[in-house]
Order: sequence, then structure tokens, then C-alpha cells
Amino acid sequence: MNYLLENQETNRLLFRKLTPSDFENWLPYHHDTEAIEFYNAGKAPEEACKKWFEEQFLRYEQQSGGLLILVDKKSKAIIGQCGLEPDANDPHKVVLRYALLPKFRDKGYAEEALQHCIKTAFDTMKIKSLFAYVSPSDQEREDIFSELSMEWEDTDIVNHTIVNIFKIKK
Repeated sequence: MNYLLENQETNRLLFRKLTPSDFENWLPYHHDTEAIEFYNAGKAPEEACKKWFEEQFLRYEQQSGGLLILVDKKSKAIIGQCGLEPDANDPHKVVLRYALLPKFRDKGYAEEALQHCIKTAFDTMKIKSLFAYVSPSDQEREDIFSELSMEWEDTDIVNHTIVNIFKIKK
């Protein structure tokens, strides 16, 4: 199933596919040591950003979902990415993911985008549950998922990283 939420909108945000021309706008995310603590895995920011883009383009090509660029409708600024995708190890699990550029955090964008993803997943796609993987050291992200009524389910190793697993059911 394709979990892509392309061309969806919220009050402040537009969801659109990532394009190669977004690379320079997204590169600052990979310079943020807190955000990419586990993702970059020792790679230079440019290399990690390139890998990020390749992964998203592959998901688009496979029609399995993926992260979409979040554009602020008023300023037209790229503020982050958000979306749904199948779990790499269990395609029956759907994972909710987001990433915001540093200057757009703590403004309610994450909650707005994630709420839209959850509502669309449950109401339109008829998905029964969603998962989120969070580093145990990322209290801010855990708080956001908790505020969205996601509950801690387990701690496990995902892609060689210890994560807390959050879940929400319809």
C-alpha cells in the first residue's frame, strides 16, 4: 500500500514530494547534531543528506510511502518533513516519522503535521495502528508523541539503535 500523503494540507502546512532541488534547503538538518545523532552514523552531513534523499526517492518509486516536504503555506518556507512508511523489518507495521529544521521547532508544526498524518491514516487509509521510534535520549520527541495519545509500547533495537517504540490505535 502507498502511504504517501502528497498534496495534503493543514491550516498552515502543505505536504509535497521531496525533489532534488530541496537538497540545499534540507542540508542544515544534517548539520544539527541533536537531530541526526543516530541517522548520520559518522557520515559527513552532505553524505548523510544524500543518503536521506536516496531513501525517500526509493520509497516514492516503490510506492510505499515516505517523508514529504512540509511547506509553510504563508511564507512558502520548507520547514521539515513528515509522513508514513512501512517498517523496514515488518511491512505490516506503519511508522509515523517527522523531522523539522532547527529554526522551525517548538512552533507547533510537528504536532500539526503528525495529527494530520494520524487522522488520514485512520480515517482514509483505514490503518488500525501506527508506530513511532524514538531515541531514549530524545525527550522532546517522546513528549510530542505522548501529546498525540501515542503510548510507549516497548524498547527495542531498530537499525542497530536502541529506540522506545510508541503506538497509537484507532
